[in-house]
Amino acid sequence: MAEEATKGGVIVSESVLKKQKRAEVWEEAKKKEIDEKRVKNAENRKLIFSRAKIYAKEYDEHKKELVRLKRKTKFKRGFYLEPEAKLLFIIRIRGFVDSFDCLVD
Repeated sequence: MAEEATKGGVIVSESVLKKQKRAEVWEEAKKKEIDEKRVKNAENRKLIFSRAKIYAKEYDEHKKELVRLKRKTKFKRGFYLEPEAKLLFIIRIRGFVDSFDCLVD
């Protein structure tokens, strides 16, 4: 057994010293990883807020454009139909492709 280092007059085994050194290395790596993640999250947060500002600006412009078009058509004594949302749901059911051939004809 290799008991060489002494700590305050107490003999400490080599395996304990290795374990302490390994724990220090892991702790440093963990702190470095946390710092990198903190910096990355801060950058992402800035990017998200800038995108949100852009989206809010687009929505405001769109609302103003709708109001402008409504006023224009009202001035011309017409009526304005708001555009419908462009939303499409597509569902694929596996195994039923051949059973719908009679409906397609």
